[in-house]
Amino acid sequence: MTLPSAELQPMRDADLRGGLADLAQIRIVMVNTTLPANIGAAARALKTMGLTQLVLVAPKIFPSPDATALAAGASDLLEHAQVVDCLEAAIADCHLVFGTSARSRNLPWPLLDARPATALAYQSAAQGQQVAIVFGREDRGLTNDELALCHYHLSIPTNPVYGVLNVAAAIQLICYELRMHALSADTDDRAVDGHKTTDADGQPQMPIVTQHTQWDEPLVDQSAMQQFYQHLERMLADIDFLDPQNPRLLPLRLKRLFGRIRLDQTEYNLLRGIFGRVQALRHGKWPPASLQSRESSDV
Repeated sequence: MTLPSAELQPMRDADLRGGLADLAQIRIVMVNTTLPANIGAAARALKTMGLTQLVLVAPKIFPSPDATALAAGASDLLEHAQVVDCLEAAIADCHLVFGTSARSRNLPWPLLDARPATALAYQSAAQGQQVAIVFGREDRGLTNDELALCHYHLSIPTNPVYGVLNVAAAIQLICYELRMHALSADTDDRAVDGHKTTDADGQPQMPIVTQHTQWDEPLVDQSAMQQFYQHLERMLADIDFLDPQNPRLLPLRLKRLFGRIRLDQTEYNLLRGIFGRVQALRHGKWPPASLQSRESSDV
């Protein structure tokens, strides 16, 4: 049923107030989407649930009449969709990133089912953080490298006998869950209060610790964290702890560790300073001449 425009306006205004306004902090990211129709259907899914940020990473075909046709009345989201070349660019300013995945790959990663994941996403958005939920290709999802850029993996508990879910349908489900959290403005504390939870199959999940108090420093975004990981690996290579030619799983495990912690700006600066000091000591560049001369004058 199509509502008259006079009836639609109060609905639009309602979405700009209260918890629903926090949905503006959450972006849906689609990676290398093949079918334009899925992009259009995703735009429609976002708009029906009150989300506005759609980011497309290297779509195969876009813009497209098929996308516009499937978007129905949500073509405005397509017009304002951001198109970028890589996932790193799509999440550069984000403080919390979820990557959709059927299950953890070769290295277990903090994994949440859809409901607790969207609770955490909404809670973070309500605190003013930029949040991204990333969806992969229709045929093979996200790569291991792309999943390693995410703080958490998100899984939709489907029928174990037939778990095939269209990407636009998956986006609709996640957007619905986000809207329900926004409408209630009350996250599911049983799933995100730091206690161990279980997934739909009864398997234990990673305990999730969230901030229920105002933090004293802003959290670091993903762009800064990518520089952090590069610096960390250089420092470990300098002290012969990491072999750049054969790193094994060490870089991935370190990303999992710091992604689980989610550094604030002061912690980030502190650790980068330690990395720099270790490198200087390793290369005989510490203490600097200025400090040496000051220590000599104090004797």
